[in-house]
Amino acid sequence: MIGMTTTDPETQDRDSGGPRAMGRVLALLELLARAPGGLPLADISVALGAPKSTLLNSLRPLVADDFLVVEGVLYRLGPKAFRLAATIGSAYDLPRMVRGYLRALADQTQETIGLAVLDHEMKRFVYIDVIESSRPVRYTMRLGMSGPLYSTAAGRVLLAYQPEDYRNDYVAKARLVALTERTNTDREILRAQLQEVRETGVWLSLGESVADSAAVAAPIFGPDGTVLAAVSLGAPTDRMASNREALMEAVMKTAAHASGGMAAVSG
Repeated sequence: MIGMTTTDPETQDRDSGGPRAMGRVLALLELLARAPGGLPLADISVALGAPKSTLLNSLRPLVADDFLVVEGVLYRLGPKAFRLAATIGSAYDLPRMVRGYLRALADQTQETIGLAVLDHEMKRFVYIDVIESSRPVRYTMRLGMSGPLYSTAAGRVLLAYQPEDYRNDYVAKARLVALTERTNTDREILRAQLQEVRETGVWLSLGESVADSAAVAAPIFGPDGTVLAAVSLGAPTDRMASNREALMEAVMKTAAHASGGMAAVSG
Protein backbone atom coordinates (compact mmCIF):
# COMPACT_ATOMS: atom_id res chain seq x y z
CA MET A 1 0.00 0.00 0.00
CA ILE A 2 1.43 3.35 -1.04
CA GLY A 3 2.45 5.59 1.82
CA MET A 4 2.36 2.83 4.49
CA THR A 5 5.53 2.26 6.52
CA THR A 6 6.30 -0.56 8.91
CA THR A 7 8.89 -0.69 11.67
CA ASP A 8 10.54 -3.81 12.97
CA PRO A 9 9.63 -4.14 16.71
CA GLU A 10 13.30 -4.62 17.67
CA THR A 11 14.33 -1.52 15.74
CA GLN A 12 11.46 0.52 17.15
CA ASP A 13 12.30 -0.60 20.66
CA ARG A 14 15.99 0.14 20.20
CA ASP A 15 15.48 3.53 18.59
CA SER A 16 12.91 4.71 21.08
CA GLY A 17 14.71 3.49 24.16
CA GLY A 18 11.52 1.64 25.09
CA PRO A 19 10.89 -0.63 28.05
CA ARG A 20 12.39 -3.73 26.39
CA ALA A 21 15.59 -1.89 25.53
CA MET A 22 15.88 -0.55 29.07
CA GLY A 23 15.16 -3.99 30.51
CA ARG A 24 17.85 -5.46 28.28
CA VAL A 25 20.43 -2.97 29.55
CA LEU A 26 19.55 -3.70 33.18
CA ALA A 27 19.75 -7.44 32.55
CA LEU A 28 23.13 -6.91 30.88
CA LEU A 29 24.50 -4.99 33.88
CA GLU A 30 23.26 -7.66 36.27
CA LEU A 31 24.79 -10.41 34.11
CA LEU A 32 28.21 -8.72 34.02
CA ALA A 33 28.05 -8.03 37.76
CA ARG A 34 27.90 -11.81 38.21
CA ALA A 35 30.88 -12.31 35.89
CA PRO A 36 33.62 -9.92 37.09
CA GLY A 37 36.13 -11.53 34.74
CA GLY A 38 34.08 -10.36 31.78
CA LEU A 39 32.09 -12.09 29.03
CA PRO A 40 32.38 -12.18 25.24
CA LEU A 41 29.51 -10.98 23.07
CA ALA A 42 28.55 -14.54 22.12
CA ASP A 43 28.05 -15.54 25.77
CA ILE A 44 26.09 -12.38 26.52
CA SER A 45 23.87 -13.07 23.52
CA VAL A 46 23.09 -16.58 24.74
CA ALA A 47 22.52 -15.51 28.36
CA LEU A 48 20.13 -12.69 27.43
CA GLY A 49 18.48 -14.45 24.50
CA ALA A 50 19.14 -11.51 22.19
CA PRO A 51 20.84 -11.37 18.76
CA LYS A 52 24.42 -10.10 18.67
CA SER A 53 23.48 -7.30 16.31
CA THR A 54 20.81 -6.08 18.73
CA LEU A 55 23.17 -6.28 21.69
CA LEU A 56 25.87 -4.30 19.92
CA ASN A 57 23.50 -1.35 19.70
CA SER A 58 23.19 -1.45 23.49
CA LEU A 59 26.86 -2.17 24.22
CA ARG A 60 28.43 0.61 22.12
CA PRO A 61 26.89 3.60 23.95
CA LEU A 62 27.50 1.93 27.32
CA VAL A 63 31.17 1.55 26.44
CA ALA A 64 31.34 5.14 25.17
CA ASP A 65 29.84 6.38 28.46
CA ASP A 66 32.17 4.22 30.61
CA PHE A 67 29.43 2.01 31.98
CA LEU A 68 31.28 -0.87 30.29
CA VAL A 69 34.89 -1.45 29.33
CA VAL A 70 36.20 -3.74 26.59
CA GLU A 71 39.39 -5.75 26.77
CA GLY A 72 39.92 -7.82 23.65
CA VAL A 73 36.64 -9.68 23.20
CA LEU A 74 35.56 -9.36 26.84
CA TYR A 75 33.02 -6.87 28.18
CA ARG A 76 33.21 -5.86 31.86
CA LEU A 77 31.48 -3.34 34.09
CA GLY A 78 33.10 0.09 33.88
CA PRO A 79 33.71 2.86 36.43
CA LYS A 80 30.37 4.59 35.86
CA ALA A 81 28.51 1.37 36.58
CA PHE A 82 30.24 1.06 39.95
CA ARG A 83 29.61 4.72 40.70
CA LEU A 84 25.93 4.22 39.95
CA ALA A 85 25.85 1.15 42.21
CA ALA A 86 27.42 3.14 45.05
CA THR A 87 24.90 5.97 44.60
CA ILE A 88 21.97 3.54 44.64
CA GLY A 89 23.41 1.76 47.68
CA SER A 90 23.70 5.01 49.64
CA ALA A 91 19.99 5.64 49.08
CA TYR A 92 18.98 2.17 50.32
CA ASP A 93 16.29 2.59 52.99
CA LEU A 94 14.49 -0.69 53.68
CA PRO A 95 11.24 0.56 55.27
CA ARG A 96 10.78 3.25 52.63
CA MET A 97 11.69 0.86 49.81
CA VAL A 98 9.21 -1.86 50.78
CA ARG A 99 6.39 0.34 52.10
CA GLY A 100 4.56 0.25 48.77
CA TYR A 101 4.67 -3.56 48.72
CA LEU A 102 3.35 -3.73 52.29
CA ARG A 103 0.53 -1.31 51.46
CA ALA A 104 -0.45 -3.36 48.41
CA LEU A 105 -0.49 -6.53 50.52
CA ALA A 106 -2.62 -4.85 53.18
CA ASP A 107 -5.07 -3.60 50.56
CA GLN A 108 -5.24 -7.01 48.89
CA THR A 109 -5.78 -9.06 52.06
CA GLN A 110 -7.42 -6.53 54.41
CA GLU A 111 -5.24 -7.97 57.19
CA THR A 112 -2.56 -6.45 59.43
CA ILE A 113 0.91 -6.33 57.88
CA GLY A 114 4.24 -5.87 59.65
CA LEU A 115 7.88 -5.53 58.69
CA ALA A 116 10.07 -7.27 61.28
CA VAL A 117 13.84 -7.25 61.77
CA LEU A 118 16.08 -9.26 64.09
CA ASP A 119 17.58 -7.74 67.23
CA HIS A 120 20.71 -9.89 67.25
CA GLU A 121 21.74 -9.11 70.81
CA MET A 122 18.31 -9.51 72.41
CA LYS A 123 17.51 -12.46 70.15
CA ARG A 124 14.02 -11.16 69.46
CA PHE A 125 12.28 -9.65 66.44
CA VAL A 126 11.13 -6.02 66.31
CA TYR A 127 8.47 -4.45 64.09
CA ILE A 128 9.90 -1.44 62.24
CA ASP A 129 6.77 -0.80 60.17
CA VAL A 130 3.13 -1.74 60.67
CA ILE A 131 -0.04 -1.31 58.60
CA GLU A 132 -3.05 -2.31 60.70
CA SER A 133 -6.17 -3.86 59.26
CA SER A 134 -9.27 -1.71 59.32
CA ARG A 135 -11.45 -4.69 60.21
CA PRO A 136 -13.16 -4.50 63.62
CA VAL A 137 -11.71 -7.88 64.60
CA ARG A 138 -8.04 -7.90 63.68
CA TYR A 139 -4.54 -8.97 64.61
CA THR A 140 -2.81 -6.13 66.47
CA MET A 141 0.80 -5.13 65.86
CA ARG A 142 2.53 -2.03 67.18
CA LEU A 143 5.54 -0.19 65.83
CA GLY A 144 8.53 -1.12 68.01
CA MET A 145 6.81 -4.18 69.49
CA SER A 146 9.12 -7.17 69.87
CA GLY A 147 8.53 -10.89 70.21
CA PRO A 148 10.30 -14.23 70.65
CA LEU A 149 11.90 -16.03 67.74
CA TYR A 150 10.88 -19.60 68.61
CA SER A 151 7.09 -19.18 68.71
CA THR A 152 6.29 -16.65 65.97
CA ALA A 153 6.18 -16.70 62.19
CA ALA A 154 8.42 -13.64 61.77
CA GLY A 155 10.79 -14.90 64.44
CA ARG A 156 11.24 -18.32 62.89
CA VAL A 157 11.79 -16.83 59.44
CA LEU A 158 14.43 -14.39 60.67
CA LEU A 159 16.17 -17.08 62.73
CA ALA A 160 16.09 -19.66 59.94
CA TYR A 161 18.24 -17.55 57.63
CA GLN A 162 20.88 -16.59 60.19
CA PRO A 163 24.36 -18.18 60.03
CA GLU A 164 24.44 -21.76 61.30
CA ASP A 165 26.42 -20.88 64.44
CA TYR A 166 23.82 -18.28 65.45
CA ARG A 167 20.94 -20.71 64.84
CA ASN A 168 22.59 -23.52 66.78
CA ASP A 169 23.44 -21.25 69.71
CA TYR A 170 19.86 -19.98 69.88
CA VAL A 171 18.31 -23.44 69.73
CA ALA A 172 20.67 -24.72 72.43
CA LYS A 173 20.32 -21.81 74.86
CA ALA A 174 16.96 -20.11 74.35
CA ARG A 175 14.40 -20.41 77.10
CA LEU A 176 11.48 -22.05 75.35
CA VAL A 177 8.41 -21.16 77.37
CA ALA A 178 4.90 -22.39 76.49
CA LEU A 179 2.95 -19.19 75.77
CA THR A 180 -0.17 -21.10 74.69
CA GLU A 181 -1.08 -24.76 74.49
CA ARG A 182 0.14 -24.75 70.88
CA THR A 183 3.65 -23.41 71.62
CA ASN A 184 6.46 -25.78 70.74
CA THR A 185 9.14 -26.10 73.44
CA ASP A 186 11.04 -29.05 71.98
CA ARG A 187 14.48 -27.99 70.69
CA GLU A 188 14.75 -30.70 68.07
CA ILE A 189 11.34 -29.84 66.67
CA LEU A 190 12.40 -26.18 66.51
CA ARG A 191 15.56 -27.18 64.66
CA ALA A 192 13.44 -29.12 62.14
CA GLN A 193 11.05 -26.18 61.78
CA LEU A 194 13.91 -23.82 60.93
CA GLN A 195 15.08 -26.23 58.25
CA GLU A 196 11.54 -26.37 56.88
CA VAL A 197 11.48 -22.58 56.61
CA ARG A 198 14.70 -22.72 54.58
CA GLU A 199 13.17 -25.37 52.31
CA THR A 200 9.82 -23.65 51.76
CA GLY A 201 10.61 -19.93 52.21
CA VAL A 202 7.60 -19.31 54.46
CA TRP A 203 6.20 -20.11 57.91
CA LEU A 204 2.66 -20.20 59.23
CA SER A 205 2.10 -19.92 62.98
CA LEU A 206 -1.34 -20.75 64.40
CA GLY A 207 -2.01 -19.68 68.00
CA GLU A 208 1.54 -20.32 69.20
CA SER A 209 2.18 -16.94 70.83
CA VAL A 210 -1.34 -15.59 71.33
CA ALA A 211 -4.42 -17.80 71.43
CA ASP A 212 -6.86 -17.31 68.54
CA SER A 213 -4.25 -15.34 66.55
CA ALA A 214 -2.19 -16.47 63.58
CA ALA A 215 0.55 -15.10 61.37
CA VAL A 216 2.42 -16.02 58.21
CA ALA A 217 5.83 -14.61 57.34
CA ALA A 218 8.40 -14.75 54.54
CA PRO A 219 11.95 -13.34 54.26
CA ILE A 220 13.22 -10.22 52.50
CA PHE A 221 16.79 -10.51 51.24
CA GLY A 222 19.31 -7.76 50.63
CA PRO A 223 21.53 -7.34 47.56
CA ASP A 224 24.20 -9.60 49.10
CA GLY A 225 21.76 -12.44 49.76
CA THR A 226 21.52 -12.02 53.53
CA VAL A 227 18.11 -11.79 55.18
CA LEU A 228 17.16 -8.21 56.06
CA ALA A 229 13.64 -8.54 57.37
CA ALA A 230 10.46 -10.57 57.35
CA VAL A 231 7.09 -9.61 55.93
CA SER A 232 4.46 -10.75 58.40
CA LEU A 233 0.69 -10.95 57.96
CA GLY A 234 -1.42 -11.38 61.08
CA ALA A 235 -5.06 -12.41 61.33
CA PRO A 236 -7.51 -14.11 63.68
CA THR A 237 -6.93 -17.87 63.56
CA ASP A 238 -10.29 -18.67 61.96
CA ARG A 239 -9.74 -16.22 59.06
CA MET A 240 -6.19 -17.46 58.54
CA ALA A 241 -7.27 -21.10 58.57
CA SER A 242 -10.06 -20.54 56.06
CA ASN A 243 -7.83 -18.65 53.62
CA ARG A 244 -4.37 -19.91 54.44
CA GLU A 245 -3.13 -20.86 50.96
CA ALA A 246 -4.07 -17.53 49.40
CA LEU A 247 -2.60 -15.54 52.30
CA MET A 248 0.63 -17.54 52.30
CA GLU A 249 1.01 -17.05 48.56
CA ALA A 250 0.35 -13.31 48.86
CA VAL A 251 2.99 -12.91 51.58
CA MET A 252 5.56 -14.93 49.64
CA LYS A 253 4.97 -12.88 46.48
CA THR A 254 5.33 -9.64 48.42
CA ALA A 255 8.60 -10.82 50.00
CA ALA A 256 9.92 -11.93 46.62
CA HIS A 257 9.16 -8.54 45.05
CA ALA A 258 10.78 -6.73 48.00
CA SER A 259 13.84 -8.98 47.58
CA GLY A 260 14.18 -8.08 43.91
CA GLY A 261 13.13 -11.56 42.86
CA MET A 262 15.72 -13.37 44.99
CA ALA A 263 14.64 -16.92 45.87
CA ALA A 264 13.90 -17.60 49.54
CA VAL A 265 14.67 -21.32 49.36
CA SER A 266 18.22 -22.18 50.38
CA GLY A 267 17.94 -25.85 51.31
